[in-house]
Amino acid sequence: MRPDTKALCVALVSLFLAGCGARNLAPALYAAASSAGTSADAPVSVVPPWIHPFMLRTEPSQPFVYDDKKHKKKMVGLYAAQFDGPDLLGYVSPNKKDEKAICHVAASFVNGFSVDNLGDLVVPNGYPAAVSVYKGPHACKTLVGKFTDSYGQASDAVAADATTGTIVVGNIEESASKKVGNIAVCTLKGGCTRVLHSSHIGYYGGGVAYAKTTGDCWISSEDNPSFSKATLTFFKACKGSGQAATGWKNAFYGGLMRDHGGHLISVDWETPAIWVYDGCNPGCKVVGGPFPLNGDSFYGNLNSKGDELAIGDIAYGQVDVYSYKPTSVTYLYSFHKGLNQEYDVEAGAFAANVVKKK
Repeated sequence: MRPDTKALCVALVSLFLAGCGARNLAPALYAAASSAGTSADAPVSVVPPWIHPFMLRTEPSQPFVYDDKKHKKKMVGLYAAQFDGPDLLGYVSPNKKDEKAICHVAASFVNGFSVDNLGDLVVPNGYPAAVSVYKGPHACKTLVGKFTDSYGQASDAVAADATTGTIVVGNIEESASKKVGNIAVCTLKGGCTRVLHSSHIGYYGGGVAYAKTTGDCWISSEDNPSFSKATLTFFKACKGSGQAATGWKNAFYGGLMRDHGGHLISVDWETPAIWVYDGCNPGCKVVGGPFPLNGDSFYGNLNSKGDELAIGDIAYGQVDVYSYKPTSVTYLYSFHKGLNQEYDVEAGAFAANVVKKK
């Protein structure tokens, strides 16, 4: 079973009141998590065991700037996932009125997930370690198929065309005894046929990104159990032993995305902030950032136009929506109905072309 998160939260609050910072609490709370008891097969979250949300939901730190006239009445769907929640939830978009979920799909222990270029939903389940693909672009539609990830615990998955093309799966760890992330290269029909290891991935794997035009892929990771050094590893053509990206500014690992201009968006989860880069193959050039986020956030996805970003906010137990440009990220609104702060809301995404019924 997973550690008693409420007990850990109490310990965390007490230590914070004593004047400690979260980063300095790592050894003590890691020991507390271990002594609480875990199964060898228990799925793990990308959120460190000593960091659990206990913040009260408050007004956003950035002003509300959503422009109805600009967006008119066009509505696309939104998704939200909670690692400890029962399902992946679908919502109307824009959901600035915080309306309840309109649909759901079966999911278990989901860290990150994505929507491909055709609107198909790609869901990596932590346990059993399998990746499911649901037909889009309408939200929560039929299951197209699924495959088992035999190379570790799936924690993120991306594809340009999940039904017929390559699906790049990020694994947070290979096994309970080998807590090192990797990338599995898979297809819906054939499953996973190749695994990518690298000496630059020292501990948990985080977000993955994939460039369809070149076949390149990336994975963010933490380098050690104290989560004190983040790394980005580049795999040319999604092969080989990987290269450490240079010029990467993230203090912490997090989700990765490719925008419509080919830039790499990298979430710095505990800062929390977003960086935007060119290249990272392996040299990175900063295009924009760090752009501050409302609360500790991990996985996000762009909409079909590439001008808005939905991202899971772990600290406040909600999904935050931002306007996006490579040189500007601005908060728009949040929604949280049906989501639970204690369940680790780690990821959000847009579903293409979903229109709210009148």
